[in-house]
Amino acid sequence: MQEISEINSKPSARYAQALFSLSQEVKTSNEVEKHVLNLLEILNSDNGFNTFLRNPTFSSSDQENVFKNVSKKLNLPDHLHNTICLMIRKGRGYDLVNFSEDFLKLCSASKNELIVHIRTAKKVGNVKIEEIKKSIEKITKRVVRLEAENDPNIIAGLELKVGSFLFNSSINSKLDSMKNILKRG
Repeated sequence: MQEISEINSKPSARYAQALFSLSQEVKTSNEVEKHVLNLLEILNSDNGFNTFLRNPTFSSSDQENVFKNVSKKLNLPDHLHNTICLMIRKGRGYDLVNFSEDFLKLCSASKNELIVHIRTAKKVGNVKIEEIKKSIEKITKRVVRLEAENDPNIIAGLELKVGSFLFNSSINSKLDSMKNILKRG
């Protein structure tokens, strides 16, 4: 449950936990989770929306009005809409990415789901990804959601991140290790 302790250490956690509790209570957590995923995708894209919300030169009322328009277009559930409006009114519009990630971690933890990030130099086939997923599920006895990413900068090998644990077998990490050993003499 390291994911939960990571969530609790962030200011955005109060809002994520409140929304999660409310969505559990009214049995809409799956619907809200889909909307939060969509919102996170929008916040992480290069459309300027997140930059606008993070900019302190805009008043919270201006930010809230823009968000209300976005919320209407996305057809967000009322309790998600109200939570984010409250965050913006309280000057926490800059923290919506953390809020969204925290909420998604809470949803994953409630489903006994483990999020695993894999970075590789080359695209890994679906068969290999499925093998890795099944191996991790067997070890952890949890449902695994695998997020694979290609990063040619790691040269070869892979980085596997589970919660705050990082297993790094990339060539870059080996080269950095050798470099540190050589520096020490």
